[in-house]
Amino acid sequence: MYWKAAVWRITVVGLALLTGSFMTAGQEVGGLQPGAKAPSFTLQDQTGKTQNLSSLTGPKGLVLLFFRSADWCPFCKGQLVDLERSQNAFAAKGIQIAALSYDSPAILADFAKRRSITYPLLSNPTSSVIDAFGIRNTQATGMQVGIPYPGYYLIDPDGTIRKRFFGSGVANRWTASNVYDALFNGFSLPVPSRQLDATPHVTVTTSQSDDEVTPGFLVKLLVSLTPGPETHVYAAGAEKMDYRPVSVKIDASDLYTAQNVSYPAPETMNFPELHQVVPVYTGKTVLSTIVSAQVNSKTMPSFAQESEMHVTGQLEYQACTATVCFPPVGAALEWTVKLRPLDRDRVPEAIQHK
Repeated sequence: MYWKAAVWRITVVGLALLTGSFMTAGQEVGGLQPGAKAPSFTLQDQTGKTQNLSSLTGPKGLVLLFFRSADWCPFCKGQLVDLERSQNAFAAKGIQIAALSYDSPAILADFAKRRSITYPLLSNPTSSVIDAFGIRNTQATGMQVGIPYPGYYLIDPDGTIRKRFFGSGVANRWTASNVYDALFNGFSLPVPSRQLDATPHVTVTTSQSDDEVTPGFLVKLLVSLTPGPETHVYAAGAEKMDYRPVSVKIDASDLYTAQNVSYPAPETMNFPELHQVVPVYTGKTVLSTIVSAQVNSKTMPSFAQESEMHVTGQLEYQACTATVCFPPVGAALEWTVKLRPLDRDRVPEAIQHK
């Protein structure tokens, strides 16, 4: 595991500008929930065009991203670029995308031109729409007054909110690929995968939701196990009968955080001659976790230029047939995620937030 060194002197004021008003980890974001009707609105986009829910929504709906600022928030800028990369995948499903902030049309136009953003960026300087959705960050002060908590809404063509996706902090945000996966059970962009060697009786493949992200963004890591013909692996609970269940453990690190590993519900297999009913997996089984780069005063200097986050862990499993149990197997796991440099360029001073 390593981070490429970067030379970047950060003042307390500069760090505050980058991070802004943080949410506490685990804090719940209020606001409109699935099932509610999205408020109607009429706003200008970065081109000066007047937009509303009808003009923005595709045949299957609208993914609307609320973000803090394309002027001073580097995590928002990364999220806007990230969403651009997945635009075609959403469009193929009949869903259009847009993003909304308290930025002026001039700020949005400058950023869209610099970073080649082609979807609508909506200007809401009064934060009236942000308030109507109930997601204003009331802790924000100074030039940040009026910003929303960052997150996504999926709105159906009839205006009903179907889903919402909010992270647990300013930097911990859903990637567009993970939003797409939550809706369609597959990622919006091609992602790297690797088949492990030395995993007898089971084919093991690792993959991830994103190959590159803005620091702090949430990346899903996957381990897929496919037992051979007439072979099963044991699930949690089998240890009570002295079998070794499937286990994925992510190594601890000061450079990233990892959520608990998610395991699918197992099947049960009956062995009458042993008087055992055992939890097992017999088909393709996908285990997953969410990781994100740590964003704090120690790691921020590393984000001035491109870097890499290496996540490591261990897989254990025991495979058996109806008649033979094989010895437990352990295998090393590794994923690499490219971290984009934080975009710290502000718009021209004349149109900056003051």
